[in-house]
Amino acid sequence: MSTPDGAEPHPPMSAESSLATSLTPNFSNLPLHTQMRIVAERAYRQYETRGDLDALEMSIQCYRVAMGATEDDHPEKVAIINNLGVVLHTRFECVGERQDLEEAIFLRQLADALTPDDSPDKPSLLSNLAASIFSRFEREGRAEDLEEAIGLWTHAVELVPDGHVHKPTLLNNLGSSHQTRFEQLGKLEDLESAVALHARAVELTPDDHPDKPSWLNNSGNSLKTRFEQLGKLEDLESAVALHARAVELTPDGHPDKPSWLNNSGSSHLTRFQQLGKLEDLESAIALHARAVELTPDGHPLKPSRLTNFGNSHKKRFEQLGKLEDLESAISLHARAVDLTPDGHLDKPLRLNSSGSSHAIRFKRLGLIEDLEGAIKLYAHAAKLIPDGHPNKPDYLNNLANSLSGRYERTRDLKDLEKAIVHQSRAVDLTQDGHPGKHTLLNNLGAKLQTKFEQSGSLDDLDQAITHKTNAVSLAPEGHPNKPSQLYNLSNSLRTRFNEVGNVPDLEGAIRCSTCSVELLPENHATRAQKLLLLGLLFDTRLRSPHAQADDATRAMEACLEAMQHSNSHPLERLQACRQYTTLLSEFPHLFSTPPRLTLLDAYKYALGLIPRCIWLGNNVRGRYTSKELPVIGVVVNSAVTAAISAEEYGLALEFLETGRAVVWSQVLQLRTPLDDLRRLHPQLAGDLYYVSQALQHAASSPSSSLSSSTETHKAQSSFKGHAQSSHTYALEYEKLVTQIRELDGFKDFLLPKTLSQLAGACATGPIVVISAHESRCDALVLYGAGDIAHVPLPDLSLLRAKAIQKLLWDTLRAKRLLNRCRGNTRDEFEHDDRAGRVTAMDPPDLMRVILADLWNRVVKPIMDVVCTLIPSSSTLPHVMWCPTGPLAFLPLHAAGIYPEHKGRNTASQTIMDIAISSYTPTLEALLKPRTRLTPGHTEYPKVLVVSQPDTPNCASIPETRTEAGIVMSLIEHSTPLDDTEGTVEAVLEGMATHDWVHLACHGVQNHTDPMSSAFALYDGRLTLSSLMSQHLPNADLAVLSACQTATGDEKLSEEAVHLAAGMLNAGYRSVIGTMWSISDYIAPEVMRVFYTVMAEQVKTGGELQPAYALHEATKALRNKPGGVDDFIRWVPFVHFGL
Repeated sequence: MSTPDGAEPHPPMSAESSLATSLTPNFSNLPLHTQMRIVAERAYRQYETRGDLDALEMSIQCYRVAMGATEDDHPEKVAIINNLGVVLHTRFECVGERQDLEEAIFLRQLADALTPDDSPDKPSLLSNLAASIFSRFEREGRAEDLEEAIGLWTHAVELVPDGHVHKPTLLNNLGSSHQTRFEQLGKLEDLESAVALHARAVELTPDDHPDKPSWLNNSGNSLKTRFEQLGKLEDLESAVALHARAVELTPDGHPDKPSWLNNSGSSHLTRFQQLGKLEDLESAIALHARAVELTPDGHPLKPSRLTNFGNSHKKRFEQLGKLEDLESAISLHARAVDLTPDGHLDKPLRLNSSGSSHAIRFKRLGLIEDLEGAIKLYAHAAKLIPDGHPNKPDYLNNLANSLSGRYERTRDLKDLEKAIVHQSRAVDLTQDGHPGKHTLLNNLGAKLQTKFEQSGSLDDLDQAITHKTNAVSLAPEGHPNKPSQLYNLSNSLRTRFNEVGNVPDLEGAIRCSTCSVELLPENHATRAQKLLLLGLLFDTRLRSPHAQADDATRAMEACLEAMQHSNSHPLERLQACRQYTTLLSEFPHLFSTPPRLTLLDAYKYALGLIPRCIWLGNNVRGRYTSKELPVIGVVVNSAVTAAISAEEYGLALEFLETGRAVVWSQVLQLRTPLDDLRRLHPQLAGDLYYVSQALQHAASSPSSSLSSSTETHKAQSSFKGHAQSSHTYALEYEKLVTQIRELDGFKDFLLPKTLSQLAGACATGPIVVISAHESRCDALVLYGAGDIAHVPLPDLSLLRAKAIQKLLWDTLRAKRLLNRCRGNTRDEFEHDDRAGRVTAMDPPDLMRVILADLWNRVVKPIMDVVCTLIPSSSTLPHVMWCPTGPLAFLPLHAAGIYPEHKGRNTASQTIMDIAISSYTPTLEALLKPRTRLTPGHTEYPKVLVVSQPDTPNCASIPETRTEAGIVMSLIEHSTPLDDTEGTVEAVLEGMATHDWVHLACHGVQNHTDPMSSAFALYDGRLTLSSLMSQHLPNADLAVLSACQTATGDEKLSEEAVHLAAGMLNAGYRSVIGTMWSISDYIAPEVMRVFYTVMAEQVKTGGELQPAYALHEATKALRNKPGGVDDFIRWVPFVHFGL
């Protein structure tokens, strides 16, 4: 359920005094109290006409003088007292000073006490006193004030006969007070009284009366409220008509016009929620926008109108799926909350509305910050509102939904248990017949199904189906929520069919799902979700003994419509693509009509959805933790395999490049040079540059702002001028890119590169891309001028690749080489490493098996082909490996047959004997210009050398200082940062001014939060997320002599989430990293040889080859006595990039 902010009644009217004022020509001859009264009245009229607060102040002062100058028994005394109360009450409404209100109440009580019941002025005085006391209730919420106001207005109505000029005013005010008491206590008799009193006020007032719009508005409010309680559509239709009539009768410029516009918008929004007519929603947005526009800042009703405007935008997002609407809703709701003081009666309502917007954005973008924010806002709202309040079930429902959402993310059972408790309570607090009861029952069923998925108890599933069935039966025909409730019931029936195999459940699920799709508007934002379930149900029946002839076709058509539905969530569209391709692959001959998209065309379509799934508006951590990335990895892997099966090898490489390292590619895309665009379209280039810079800043932020009004950047540009959120920048970025692609010569601007554009990546040697799919495994070798060789890998399977990776990582974990840092203790069987671990020296048998398996199944078949593709040479060829899936974590560069020393009868066969190996996360990463020094050059690389022998809270690694000395002795122009000098700030500043960086320190791959993988420096951690924000276009070489800098995250095998890739992303052309922890005593040996070779390359000039230098360094380590078998020491060192 969703409740709009409170409808705005016209404030209780202050009836005018019956005293007639006569202005005499001889003004100076009048008594002082009369002169002051006349001046006060004129000043007050000037305030009413012009809004002049000085005139209001003059009126107050003159009335004070008049009251003091009037004798107690003078017939004008009561009128002057009352009028002073009126102007003080008015100043209270403008300024909000409590003493003004208290004095107004005192004066009006005095005027009432001085006036007998039979006086014709008594009803007006009672009404004025009631109005002031009602205002105090609105400010402080004291129930006794509300009761007193109702009593006073009731007495006033009783004293006035029908036909009296003030009767409609008094009826209206009494009706508004009854409606307010209903909103406080929820007693239906108060609401019925309000409806009757407001209707009577309207009936007694002619159309040309200036108060008629007020009475129409308030009558519409009470009828709308009764509809929300009892669900009678005629009440809602009457409310819409009354509110529209109030707007129509009120001229532009009238101070009440914004109120009538706001309330008319709310009634249209409610009717949209009931009947689902889009024209009602558009009317609501237009009316609310106009109401907000006409309401000045500082006006007490501004927060209410902002909330309602936000609600209408939120509903349009739910209908059409446009993120602009959702961002507007969040911004408007946040502003409304900020403008509402604590203790205000409407604070819970506005907290609830703000929470709802964040909860929706969490569902759309998956940011945990939004979910946590929603839970806090909902909990605060529910705490502030008492039991018995009509909105309490709504707030409990929303809180329960968010807790359930957090359970889905964290799997903390406490959240699910709390969600069920809150949801059950919401149902219990809602009377049968309430129009929102079906929504609460549906949501309770959803949470019980979630509980079933955790517990496996069929009782939970049966209860879920019962509640969802009741929800569907209670939802009236035409209700906008009916399709979703049918969808939810269908999903539960499908689950029970899968558990029990009861065919009626499957048939019932298909009927509900079909009906859900039929009832849903064509442009609804959840249409793909509903169509996907329908496709899955037909697929389920297709695979069962009860299959029907057209199940395959109907499944295909449902999935095709879902994937092409542009308003829907990108992930649901991508999942529909996946199901569509599965059907085409497994049942190519069962379709009664030819598929409208071929298998490869469907994959092209699917990969085109990736930028929408992994959205630039989220920060990088949010993108890496999104549920979309694993789905993308599966789809891309299948797409590559399908293209290889069709012998479309170029397309396979393009598929892989589009869907691999998606987040890295997005970050690099923001740094794309804009020279051509700037030359031809400088304004667009400037705008795009500004937005790209803002997004880069947001990408590395620790969290997204909870409010899109939070300031992130300020700068000068054609569309700037106020703070914007990363989401707003992302939307602007997408608009600009779309606009640029419409220009001549820019239709491919920032689109994924084609094979012809990627061909230059293999300029220094062949690139080997390895694909591992459950159906087949293959390698594609890109070489020469862009030629491709296909290498089948029949002895490798995806299952086998996973088994090899598991064996390797289990071995490393057993040696504590992939664990977190801890203190160092040593004995003769142990050695320490750069992560501060203790590692046991186990026999190398398992590593020998792993490397031999990789050689036989993967590397040797590939190299047999590679050696035929490249010309023979006296130097070893340079092979660039780009593995996917579990192969991305395996040491292909060290694959080979390594016979045991004892009884060796077989010569070794290893990749290191026939090639130099490097790795790359993507082909595009190899398109950077290569570093080349001309003979006789005078420019030498500047090297930043960081050593951390005694980092606080980490084990001592003293050989880092020895290692740093080796580097500085071999490479000129070195800048040391040793021990306390190696702070995070100093290292980042040094990286910006040096060509090379050498980091000898602790390093850790964080498997829980990959973006927190880091180098441990003296004053803190230099994290992967921090590296992502760096842009170092002149950077050349990074040597990461630390642990686990190229380990990666096994859950994100296609994303290369490790420190080595982070350095590539920051701009380094070459990176030396480690696949696991390294020994503090081995690292200096490796670096001595590495830098000796690099120093010689610098001296002689030509193209620098860090991969060759590392090859020589690890070869030297292997050639030591017993070195070959000590795989743990030499295998982890790897080279990435050029």
